[in-house]
Amino acid sequence: MNMNISAIASRIAMLEGELERQIELDIEEKRHKLHYSIEKGKINFESEASALQKRLRQGVVAFLWEAPVASLLVAPMIYSLIVPLFLLDLWVQLYQAVCFPVYGIAKVERSRYVLLDRGHLQYLNWIERLNCNYCGYANGLVAYAREIAARTEQYFCPIKHAFRCSGAHSHYDEFFDFGDARAYKEELSRLRAELRPE
Repeated sequence: MNMNISAIASRIAMLEGELERQIELDIEEKRHKLHYSIEKGKINFESEASALQKRLRQGVVAFLWEAPVASLLVAPMIYSLIVPLFLLDLWVQLYQAVCFPVYGIAKVERSRYVLLDRGHLQYLNWIERLNCNYCGYANGLVAYAREIAARTEQYFCPIKHAFRCSGAHSHYDEFFDFGDARAYKEELSRLRAELRPE
């Protein structure tokens, strides 16, 4: 990798670590401000916060009455994606369960990506909770599948594209330059070793 690009990538990694720490502090501060805590994976709202949320919840009838007709008409199309999403979920879980141990690749923790915690928000009616959980599932699943695909790519073909790649995954910067046969042949085992479970 070009030394300037490598230096910038190192600074970005350092800043990403700093950003992650700041986000954690911010989340902790917001938990305190919004009166909830997480203990042993369970979300607990203080009684006052819980009561306020219940008071602010809009009823289902009012929610549907205020919804644009176009939104109601396209809802079945939106929810029809549950079938391919569910199949993707099953397939990538099976894929990594079968293939990753064979190649010594650390498994991706699904629970770090697919989060269905919005259902605990009492200011959402059951339709809003369903919508929020659906979006959380879909986006989390795509991120989970992307990480599985990224680890697979790092193992089998960690070579950058000849053209600029938009939205590259987090492993991509470490890949070998397009056309650098020597680096590919000499360093492939190192990139594969980075994928092993700790």
